[in-house]
Amino acid sequence: MSDTFGRRLREHRHTAGLTMEQLAERSGVSARAISDMERERSVAPQRRTVQALAEALALPEAEQPAFLAAARAGRPKATATVPAGCCALPRPVPDFTGRDRELAQLSRVAASAQPAPAVAPVVTVSGTAGAGKTTLAVQAAHLLGTTFTGGVLFVDLRGMDARPAGAAETLARLLGAFGVRDDDIPDDETDRAGMYRELLQHRRVLVVLDNVADEAQVRPLLPGPGPSLTIITSRRLLAGLEGVRRLNLTQLPAGDAAALLRSIIGDREPDAAAEVAELCGRLPLALRIAGNRLVSRPQWTVRHLADRLSDERRRLDQLIAGDLRIAAAFSLSYTQLSPQARRLFRRLSLAPGSDFDARLARALDPADPEGIEDALDELVELSLLQAHVDGRYRFHNLIRLFARERLSEEEPPAGPVPA
Repeated sequence: MSDTFGRRLREHRHTAGLTMEQLAERSGVSARAISDMERERSVAPQRRTVQALAEALALPEAEQPAFLAAARAGRPKATATVPAGCCALPRPVPDFTGRDRELAQLSRVAASAQPAPAVAPVVTVSGTAGAGKTTLAVQAAHLLGTTFTGGVLFVDLRGMDARPAGAAETLARLLGAFGVRDDDIPDDETDRAGMYRELLQHRRVLVVLDNVADEAQVRPLLPGPGPSLTIITSRRLLAGLEGVRRLNLTQLPAGDAAALLRSIIGDREPDAAAEVAELCGRLPLALRIAGNRLVSRPQWTVRHLADRLSDERRRLDQLIAGDLRIAAAFSLSYTQLSPQARRLFRRLSLAPGSDFDARLARALDPADPEGIEDALDELVELSLLQAHVDGRYRFHNLIRLFARERLSEEEPPAGPVPA
């Protein structure tokens, strides 16, 4: 009998007197997959698939080792470590400041990653646009990378694009980074995911999956047992993912926000700098934009920028530095919302006080009172609204200003119009 798995499978099936369809029904493996294996179009069946076929064929115990060995022989050999330059980490931010608590948490999770059968840990890092999710993940990966002997991988899943990266596409990139040849990467997404998990099972690898759109995009990329660590960043909370550790990034503490600004502009006008940090809502992206504006305009005082930012009507327009625009970052999230959630988002900018509840939300958007709770959940899920205590909600101050701008532009003063 030939040593190739495809020929062994076909001969065992003929010996058992089974058609492909009958074997598929008994094993739970699709007839198409069986056909691909027999024709040797698929040469990398996963262990669970091979075991299911062996049981369905009722192979004698003496013949099972050779059957399993033939399947293993067909699997592509991957490099033990990630080749240099494949899915490489972005450069770290030289003046990274703060987030000590979150870095310590990630360090503890990294230390907890153990060989199989322990399940590899996964951490989601969520938060609003500009909170520094990617910056934190990259900083952590650079700090922890030396402890991951199998290498570090970084993939941007383009979650805010009109066409985010598909799971199958991302798996192909990751498998390629492990040294799997294009011809050996399975066509089927499920098989790619199985191969990826198998490669991670005995490798201590740190994987950063950045800018994830939703659970469906990332679920096939979750590891199985093994010593790896996966860090996922997303504007969404990704509440549907099970068994993951969660970090939610909010604004920086006042001291860290001021320190970040000082790291960019130096020790200038401390009182005015503290005021700028507060006017930026202590949001890392806004602080970086403000700092970059000051260092690129050495004739400006910090007080001058603080005075410009103090006008709420123009604050978002001041938070622009080159291609960095805080309003553009918020807009990417806004476009992801359903029409009702967009309308509610705009009108909630009229809510008095620092927080509000669903009853006030219904009063501001009475068109569909039954859908208000769902719309509020959508805003929280996308980190455009913060769930506060006892069923109350609040805006980050810059996001409230953005919502107010959207209201002014999309709902004329003559009266509100549907989204």
